[in-house]
Amino acid sequence: MAKVTEQDVITFLRDKISTLTAELKKTQAALDAFSGKATPVTANKPAVVESPEPVKSRRGRKPAPRKEVLKPLDVPEEFDSNGKLDSKIAFILSKNGALFNTEIIERLKELEPEKDADKLSKAVMVKLSALHKANRIRGEKEGRKFKYQL
Repeated sequence: MAKVTEQDVITFLRDKISTLTAELKKTQAALDAFSGKATPVTANKPAVVESPEPVKSRRGRKPAPRKEVLKPLDVPEEFDSNGKLDSKIAFILSKNGALFNTEIIERLKELEPEKDADKLSKAVMVKLSALHKANRIRGEKEGRKFKYQL
């Protein structure tokens, strides 16, 4: 293994500074070209650029995605315990009107008593959220809960 001396470290850091300074100059020139400003960059001191808009932080909440109208849920004529969860939820909402998620889960438990209640409730909660985000069902917020409807 080669022995690194203090002089090697100093030389490396000076080279790094000159490389970064050159890259900063190129970046400044590109920014000036795009913004229409022609401010010269001095060798020792980079120009200070005032941005037209404040830079927004990428941290925190993401903006809400635009809701695109997708096809509504197909409502089956009768309940099918072997069908998809989407169609089961659509059947319950079509027969009962607007319901909270807990009410939808209760109706499903009545129609499918053999299913595991905990797994069923978790699956329904996830599916309702996904259907609402996809704009396939409507949801009105009442208090801290959503009331879902077709």
